[in-house]
Amino acid sequence: MSGRANDAAPSPPSLVVADAHVHVHDCYEVGLFFDAAHANLAAAARGEAFHGLLLLSEGAGEDFFGRARALAAREERLEGWRFSVTQEPESLAASRDGKALLLVAGRQLACAEDLEVLALGTCARRDDGRPVREALAWARQDGALPVIPWGAGKWLFARGALLDALLDESRGAELYLGDESGRPALWPTPRHLGDAAARGIRNLPGTDPLPFPHETRRAGSFGFRLRTAFDPKRPAASLKAALRAGAAPEPFGRLESPLRFLRNQLAMQLRKRRRAVAAPTGPA
Repeated sequence: MSGRANDAAPSPPSLVVADAHVHVHDCYEVGLFFDAAHANLAAAARGEAFHGLLLLSEGAGEDFFGRARALAAREERLEGWRFSVTQEPESLAASRDGKALLLVAGRQLACAEDLEVLALGTCARRDDGRPVREALAWARQDGALPVIPWGAGKWLFARGALLDALLDESRGAELYLGDESGRPALWPTPRHLGDAAARGIRNLPGTDPLPFPHETRRAGSFGFRLRTAFDPKRPAASLKAALRAGAAPEPFGRLESPLRFLRNQLAMQLRKRRRAVAAPTGPA
């Protein structure tokens, strides 16, 4: 026992419950989206007090974070939810009727090899179409968390071999994989998750909700729990510090049913075809 009266006991670790792959698509009812995300994260907290994080991974043409930051500056609500600034530029607080969430900015990059890279915890932007190694290097240089997320077919064949090479090449460089709730429950667990774990490369799972109204309630239903020292005024910095100090995320959530997986894949293919037809062809 210390003889100094000013000694303070260290703060106990907080429970952080996070979805590491979030999109807020234009087709969503935003109030319903955030209400459901909070309820899903609260269910994962199992009755404990928690900090709920939604880690945005916005692709080309997406900027919900910028929209929410503008609302915070004007002190305007969006479908009942109020956004406010934190002590760092890459996060925002969201609240409504006693419910609280934290949003962390991030980017999703479509790479030349048809893999994706998530750069979590950054407001910076980067064009799609660059090589995956360049995208990972950019994320690291920017101080973001570099994640290669699962996608249907993306970890197979030539791209699976490329992912093997990226895991081999990491050799202490920061890298994470990201399992997704859209993976069918009946499929075997991708071997890359086990290979990565054997190398000390951790899994940051998330929902990756699709751009359809029936996906509005999905965010927060798949992700990870973490117990760590945490500052809600600097959630991005706190999460990065915990992970870089070796914190082990604990995954939670259910994978997709086969029927819903097939429904979503067919809907995505139809959406891509419609967008291709609608796209201007340019001068002949």
